[in-house]
Amino acid sequence: MSINLKLQTKLTQQLVLTPQLQLSIKVLQLNHLELKESIELEVQENPVLEIDEKNNDSEIYENSEDLEVSKILENYSKLREEYEAKYRSYQQNSYDEDDENIWENFATRKPNLYDHLLWQLNLSHFAPEEQRIGEEIIGDIDPDGYLRVSIDEIAQKLHVTSETVEDVLKKIQCFDPVGVGSRNLSECLLVQVEVFDTDKKDLLKNIIINHLEDLSKKNFKKIAHSLAVSIDEIEHAFEIIKSLNPKPGQGFGFSEYDNQYIEPDVFVFKDGDEYKVILNKEGIPSLKINRQYEMMLKNKELDENTKNFLQEKIKNAHWFVKSIHQRGSTILRVAKAIVEYQKDFFDKGINYMKPLTLKDLSGMLELHESTISRVTSNKYMLTPNGLFEMKYFFSTGIRKIGSEDVASISVKQVIKELIEKEDPKSPLSDQEISDILKAKGYNIARRTVTKYRESLGILSSNMRKKY
Repeated sequence: MSINLKLQTKLTQQLVLTPQLQLSIKVLQLNHLELKESIELEVQENPVLEIDEKNNDSEIYENSEDLEVSKILENYSKLREEYEAKYRSYQQNSYDEDDENIWENFATRKPNLYDHLLWQLNLSHFAPEEQRIGEEIIGDIDPDGYLRVSIDEIAQKLHVTSETVEDVLKKIQCFDPVGVGSRNLSECLLVQVEVFDTDKKDLLKNIIINHLEDLSKKNFKKIAHSLAVSIDEIEHAFEIIKSLNPKPGQGFGFSEYDNQYIEPDVFVFKDGDEYKVILNKEGIPSLKINRQYEMMLKNKELDENTKNFLQEKIKNAHWFVKSIHQRGSTILRVAKAIVEYQKDFFDKGINYMKPLTLKDLSGMLELHESTISRVTSNKYMLTPNGLFEMKYFFSTGIRKIGSEDVASISVKQVIKELIEKEDPKSPLSDQEISDILKAKGYNIARRTVTKYRESLGILSSNMRKKY
């Protein structure tokens, strides 16, 4: 066997994400607020890129001479000004001039559940060891307000007895919100019942400990028979238990930024029988390359390192500006296609929403589905019907006999309306809703009705029934 060295050519194809393509994808995914932040950051980091002050006021909007467009933009600007004025007024009235130097006035975030519990712990008269245990317990409470580690684990970690940890936990469970730090639903409800002002505590505790599952199914007769009380008493107990908070931590966010601020990426307005779409360019400055740096490149005495640095920065600036323009044109193109396709929705309402998938729009515009997904994710459209996320207009279809397919969101609306009009004492079952929809021409199975009902956050017929 001989070993030989030889050269061989091979032709292959490989998809490579160039830096320019990566930048385009990144910019395309940004919503209006994120784009403004990205531009500010890029201008700070790239010395050759600067804001073109001359073009900012003259070319903010295309078709801005149109009366309807101007009216929409004027109303939108008024809403922003009113909000900002109220916010400034709140800031000015929230503290006196004498209190300007109080550090609390400069808080950068609102307290979360952890902070709220820790604040109460520090104000309580706990021994040093109890304080240490309390801090550990609070750190192990999840966003719903439940303790997700065992007492033994905490005791072992802190080298204390389980009984000591249990005692501290019981004190924390009486903190605000009451029931926080519970290990399961029953314990959470029992802690809240303990502080509830009622003469039916024993009955409530008995139901929670022994009949919680029957209560969730509204099997009042079984519970009444088991506890030898009337059905009216069980119904009254049910109303009390229903008023308790099963997730005491939900009123607090673990996130420092719970408020989500939204600015529309596109405006839609009606012009006669047609709808027009324009891109929101408010706050998006025009960018340009600083000519001085371009002139510097022509200097033959410029050293190689500086030359390479400037060439790289100028190239990045061109790519960034081009990516912004591509983002705008792509969003506008997709938004126009959505509005044209869903014209019946804008004219007649949600019941006339048509089924639309990413694949459908991809075929119409000859764009990849991933591009459509990036364009519509976390971007909003301000329309005469209200503010909508662009993904709102996408939904699967349900076959309707003797007609075109209808969007699933329209079917959900029909289900919601049927349930709103039902008799509370005899609510419609999912099968009955399915039969009614079939009579209206919708080819929909019972399990699909169940899925849509649950997605709307509507309880089953047994749970909706009122006695």
